Amino acid sequence: MQKDEATEVTGARRARKAAERVWRAVLSAPRSRLYPVLGMLLALAVPMALLCALGVPDTGDGKIAFVGVVYSTGVVFALLGNLLGSSFDEVRRQSITDPLTGLFNRRHFGRRLSEETKRAQRYGHPASVLCVDIDRLKTINDDFGHKAGDGALVAVGRALLDNVRTIDVVARIGGDEFAVLLPETSAAQASALSQRVLTEVAWQGDLRASGLAISIGIADLNSATDLEPDELLVAADDALYRAKAAGGGEGHVAVVPQERRSPPAWRALDHATGGSAG
Repeated sequence: MQKDEATEVTGARRARKAAERVWRAVLSAPRSRLYPVLGMLLALAVPMALLCALGVPDTGDGKIAFVGVVYSTGVVFALLGNLLGSSFDEVRRQSITDPLTGLFNRRHFGRRLSEETKRAQRYGHPASVLCVDIDRLKTINDDFGHKAGDGALVAVGRALLDNVRTIDVVARIGGDEFAVLLPETSAAQASALSQRVLTEVAWQGDLRASGLAISIGIADLNSATDLEPDELLVAADDALYRAKAAGGGEGHVAVVPQERRSPPAWRALDHATGGSAG
């Protein structure tokens, strides 16, 4: 009996996870593809309603005209759907994207972090967050100009994108600070990824003369399972400041230690370190 109940619960959990994946896929689908499909379905609904109300045309010409109406209506609605969907996609892209680096912005990162944290805690899966900061960006701006500073931001963003998976989320969340959300990733795996990013940044040929270097902090749910999404980001930010203190001007990775901290302490830390380091 207990085995049957356990099997039932497992099956229900798998079905719920499958439904969540399908729903996320629908929500994340480009509207330029989704709206034409919805438009065609709507276009078909009108002729089908007429068909049910008036019946099938008796003459051959009537049938041909009916098919023509169905086809032309479907094409028109699909084109309208494509135009509206493309406009929606462009507006949405601009609302969630950093214009300089092309990465996601803080608002989108916060939403995805909340979703992934809840999912990881519900199913007991690992997840990690990286906070990345460019060391002495102000010095680069002062010595080499703001164009070089912008180039440094773009180069770090590119290095992050080159080393993550499609399911990961990379965002610019401040002037010189980036964040990376890594679902299904332990702190050890996140640390290995960080080392690859540090190496790539160190070998940016066109920016090596400026002394481009970054610091990275890591927080993971395995070592902080009771943290809320914003507190997880603060934990990674705390690790980032430890990294900068230990190796400012050098690529350095610090992992949040295993001891627990109370949410009020994290919120106090968040308030105290509200600005990003330069």
